[in-house]
Amino acid sequence: MSRFLLLSGSQRQESLNARLLEHIAITLTGRADIDVLKPQEVCLPLFNQDLEDDVAIAAHVRTLHARFMRADGLILASPEYNCLPSPYLTNLIAWVSRLAFTQSAVQNPFRGRPILLCSASTGWSGGAIGLTALRTLLAYLNALVVGEQICLPYAGDAWNGMEFNFDPLFEDHIRSLVDRFVELATGRPSLENR
Repeated sequence: MSRFLLLSGSQRQESLNARLLEHIAITLTGRADIDVLKPQEVCLPLFNQDLEDDVAIAAHVRTLHARFMRADGLILASPEYNCLPSPYLTNLIAWVSRLAFTQSAVQNPFRGRPILLCSASTGWSGGAIGLTALRTLLAYLNALVVGEQICLPYAGDAWNGMEFNFDPLFEDHIRSLVDRFVELATGRPSLENR
């Protein structure tokens, strides 16, 4: 069975992006193992090369890196902050991607890895503008970013306090895109041992 790492770029407890990932995870039930990386499991300082030699930080980054490497694909949901992905998410990507530059036995966890991008926003854009910058960053790291994405505008209006209530067309869009993403990720050779 495939394994997917789901990661919200928001640290908020009531994050609409985390809730969107939970909704997506339901569509994966029975088809994949889901690993949800929560913000409280990350707890990294702002990236600083001077801290890369810190033993405790390096050990923690290696643990996070291993979770990325075990995944057949990543599903990332990022809020949009001033037309950019969240600083929390870009900081995590910086730490995890740097291991391949500082330790010769470590691989780039993004290279060739399929990634589906999502965003939930209280505004009209649905976070699409911020995902453009995130797509550029991940392309630089040689990730295989899916062309389509899930953008949810006015996300607060679709949340009823317990779950999202989407119209059938948007629900079909989510299911169709997730289905194609699963096919892409499961049809590729394992990336863990590359």
